[in-house]
Formats: sequence, C-alpha cells, structure tokens
Amino acid sequence: MSEEVQELMQQTTKDISSQDDQLVVSRRNKKKIKATIYLTEEAEQAFTELYIHRLRKDRKIDRSVIACDAIQMLYEKECPEASSN
Repeated sequence: MSEEVQELMQQTTKDISSQDDQLVVSRRNKKKIKATIYLTEEAEQAFTELYIHRLRKDRKIDRSVIACDAIQMLYEKECPEASSN
C-alpha cells in the first residue's frame, strides 16, 4: 500500500475511535436498566473477543456498552423508519 493510503486508513481509524469514545460518554450518562440475556457459546465467545480487542486498543469500555451498541445498531438496521424519527 502507498503511504497516502496508510495515512488515510490511520486517520479513519482515529476518527472512528474518537466517535466511539464520544458515544460511550453519552451512553454512560443515560439511565441504565439491568437485564439478563442468555447467549449461545458462540455469541459469548464473540462478545469476549470484542471486549478484549477493545481493551487492547486501550479503549476504556465496559461490556454493557458493547451490548448497548450492538442492540442499537441492530435496531437501526431493522427499523430504519423508527430510528430516523
């Protein structure tokens, strides 16, 4: 890859990380509701790997934020008309 492409990829990664950090802060300030969710072994493994991946990138995050992000993204994907209101 050329240096320009590598620089663009690094900048994009930084931008995404910054946006994710802003979302985490805004979601931490919202009221939280405790829920029990049963995961398959595969889903639990993926969840754990994602959590570890984020910790390795030095992104302070808790597991509930990952779950909230996933639910919100799925909701926006399946109910675009409701999420745009």
